[in-house]
Amino acid sequence: MKIGYHKYKITPTGAVHMAGYGRQKKSTGILDPIEINTLVISIQNQFFILSILDSIIMENSVIIPVKNAISEKYNISQDQIIIGCIHTHSAPAYFKPFFENVEIEEELQQSLIIQFIDSINQAMTSLEDATYQLEKTTIKGLYGNRNEMNGYSNKDVIAIHFIKNNETLPFFTLLSMACHPTILNGTNLKLSADLIGAIRLLYQEKYQHECMIINGCCGDVSTRFYRQLSGEAELTRVSHEIIDQFNNLNEIYYPMTQIQSSHIVQEYTFDGRTHEFTQMKISELQKTIQEHPDSQDAFMAETLLKSLLLKVKMSPMTLSLKSNIVIMGKVIFISLPGDITAILGKRIQDAFSDYLVILIGYCENYSNYFVCEEDYGKYFETYISRLNKGNADTFIQSIINETNQLINA
Repeated sequence: MKIGYHKYKITPTGAVHMAGYGRQKKSTGILDPIEINTLVISIQNQFFILSILDSIIMENSVIIPVKNAISEKYNISQDQIIIGCIHTHSAPAYFKPFFENVEIEEELQQSLIIQFIDSINQAMTSLEDATYQLEKTTIKGLYGNRNEMNGYSNKDVIAIHFIKNNETLPFFTLLSMACHPTILNGTNLKLSADLIGAIRLLYQEKYQHECMIINGCCGDVSTRFYRQLSGEAELTRVSHEIIDQFNNLNEIYYPMTQIQSSHIVQEYTFDGRTHEFTQMKISELQKTIQEHPDSQDAFMAETLLKSLLLKVKMSPMTLSLKSNIVIMGKVIFISLPGDITAILGKRIQDAFSDYLVILIGYCENYSNYFVCEEDYGKYFETYISRLNKGNADTFIQSIINETNQLINA
């Protein structure tokens, strides 16, 4: 096994528009660095490339040219290249989220193509012989399902430590977790990778080596029910307590061997003009606003109504959903194109109980929320989903089917 990595700090030096919370004001400072983090794993001359941006979403305008360039230069299948982000709501507005009226930073967006390619090139040229160690722990009392206190969420943190041959301590670590990095709210105007960035900095300080963090199926997972403070104070508290719980990491073992890869692409069309849930809720929300115009219920109703009306206005919409599947022995990496609720992630992991399945959300072309059939219509996530009831279930099952075919090939 050979490992290469590159950390590219790309924090803008001046004020920029920020994506998340519908902010109209530009940034006024920097809380922590905005980064691209890249990991390259090479096994028997096969490569797996993982490159992650501190951004709220990713789009094909950047992903496709990056993948094309890297695939052509190194003769690597695009199935084995995953480009994603961490979903911080406090990074520059590289892209315009569907439900948010924000001015994007076009120059910064175009720069991303060069920066991603440069970061991957740097990681490729830094390849060194290495071994790996897997560890796992479960975070307690800091985040969970944001709709129901006792609802399902995956609170596991997986650490893959990479150790140079003939050395004993890691020189790079990949961390996988699943929590919305939304501790900083819309009043924050400092650029930040939020919870992911805070953990990343503390981890590197404590363990004295570089790390990158990938965010998983946290569509309905956040710190909502566990908050004690607010803003930067709460970010400091939660990140420090998570790092303290890393003392409980326990070693696990799954062989990482020959790299296999595949992908699926599926299209789904949503039409809010005929969508039963959308039309029913528009009527209900309008009635709430009319009957209780000055209430908190009316305020929430107006927010939800705005999202539903936008979906109707933009209908019909066709989403092209893509997922990359990379298998290395008994470790499976799967990229997912949006906010995937925790129970959908659990379905994939349960389908491969003999494997270590690492799910990477916010990859490919961001397509908003994926809500399972049994939860569809219950919570906020449905209002800003651009999928019909059952579409998310079908897509997830297709990933499971393709992964099974790859394992049995």
